This record gives sequence, structure tokens and C-alpha cells, in this order.
Amino acid sequence: MYLNLHSYYSLRYGTLPVENLVLTALNYGIKSMALTDINNVTGIPDFVKACVEAGIKPVAGMELRNGDELLFVAIAKNNEGFREINELYSNSVLNDEPLPSVAPFMPNVNVVYPFEKGINLKLKDNEWIGIKPSMSGILLRKYGDKLKKMVVLQPVTYGNASLYYLHKNLRAVDHNILYSGLTSEMVAGSDEYFVSPEKILETFAGYPRIIENTLRILNESGIDLKFGEYKNKATYTGSRYDDKKLLEKLAFEGFVYRYGKNNEKALARLNRELQIIDKLGFSAYFLITHDIITYSASRGFYHVGRGSGANSIVAYCLKITDV
Repeated sequence: MYLNLHSYYSLRYGTLPVENLVLTALNYGIKSMALTDINNVTGIPDFVKACVEAGIKPVAGMELRNGDELLFVAIAKNNEGFREINELYSNSVLNDEPLPSVAPFMPNVNVVYPFEKGINLKLKDNEWIGIKPSMSGILLRKYGDKLKKMVVLQPVTYGNASLYYLHKNLRAVDHNILYSGLTSEMVAGSDEYFVSPEKILETFAGYPRIIENTLRILNESGIDLKFGEYKNKATYTGSRYDDKKLLEKLAFEGFVYRYGKNNEKALARLNRELQIIDKLGFSAYFLITHDIITYSASRGFYHVGRGSGANSIVAYCLKITDV
């Protein structure tokens, strides 16, 4: 029943660590749920890992907003859908454009509009109208002809009703205003916390189609992240030997720039590092990083090497670091 969970990765909005969301769901016996943080998916890897460990089916998505305006909730059917959601948001950021009020068609994504928006739209097959349990009753009787496109939308933003103040404090910080200056548009509803699935089922007992639609979205959605696998390219050029030779070439070119031609002490260290890098199979890693940094420099982007990389003369000669 949970298509719209917020963790504290919904910055200055959500209050709950991912682990708390999963633990609460486990205590309620929830079998599947969707994390849909506002305009980001930072929490998804931790969410997927925690859900799998708890025996809960994880579903990934994003709640898309322009400022305080909730546009829609996008829920990925699969990994391809997850990519489609990320591309939608990334294109908005890269082009410095507001998000669309109506979602473009994404074949691997279900889109849920808040009631006040969705009720007036001509909906596609993958688009739905979200109904909060608190909105059932008179609204459903008034809009009964729309039942076939309705789903349960029980957002979760804070732990329980008594912690609503914590969310409101975050919203005041976000808007840089006094707590007393918050308006209803700036804050979540006072009912956005976990309630038992049994209570939700009871609320919509007279509207089985809404329950069916909600379960359908959860059943046909999912995400599969591979943890513990090495994600970097095994080689940069296509072979480990060619990687070794290319790294040597670039490092020696950079050596002349950094040290001149006659610094024997630095040259000995460079050769020693190159041997170690090749032995450990890290040539591709240095070449990939060099590629990224070269592009960054060509665009005028600021970058800085960090951690133990600042001790590497190879990184220094490749201009990955300037220390």
C-alpha cells in the first residue's frame, strides 16, 4: 500500500533514515513498498540493500516537484524505468528548466498524480490518481467514475503524528522563515506517517478496485541492484598491456611538465609507482580518472584529488591532483 515513502534524503523535508523505514515496515508485515524521495534517488541503494535483508520487495521511484509544488510520483517498473526517471530529472537540471507538470510517457514507469491534479487529466494507461485514506468517502462518492484509475497514496514523511513538528522545523529552515510563517503548501499533510496495512484496507474496503490498482503497481514494479560487483571497466584501451603502455606514456609526458627532464629522484619514484599500479591491475582506474579530469578541465569545472591519491606521483603527473 506504500507507493510514496520519504527518507531524510528528501532534504529538509523527510525525517527518517532509510533503515527506520524498513524496520517499521518489517514490524507492520509490509511485503513491498516504494521509496520516492523528492527530486533525488540518493537513498535507493541503501533502501534496496535494507529491504532485501529484511525480506521486503524494494521498489524505486522519485517524487517530482517544482519548489513546493508536487507534480507527480514516478515509480519504476524495472531498472530501465529507474533510468527513465533519472533522465527526466537530470535533463531538467542540465537545461535549467522546470519539471513538466504532466509526465512525458515513460514506458517502464507508473505515474501517480495527486488527486487535485490527476482528477482533471486524461490519463494514459500507466498514469493514476492518488487518493489519501483521509480523502476517502465523500470524494470517492463524488468521483466514482474515476475509480478505475485510482490508487492508494499514503505518503510517509515522519515517524508518527507526534513528530510532525520535526518535519515542520525542517520546512521552516528550508524556507528560511519562522515556524509560524509556514503555509499549508510548504509542509506535508498531518497524516503522512506509517499506519497499518489493515487500517488502509479497512478504509478502502468499499472500493476494492483501488486496492487492486495499488497492488498491481507494486507487483509489476521492482529494482535489481548488484552489490559486491566491480563496476569499473576492466581495461581502458581493451587490453591490460596497452593500458600499461598508455599510462606510462601519459605519466612521463606529465613528468616533464611537473619536474623537468633531470629529476632522477622523482623519476625513480614514478617508475616504482607505475610498476605497483600495473601489478595491482589499477592502470585502467588511473586512465579512467585521467579521462574524467581532462574533460573536467576542458569545461572549466573545478575538481580536486582527495584521500591517499594526494600521495601519488603518477596522479600528480596526470594532473589528477595538484598537491
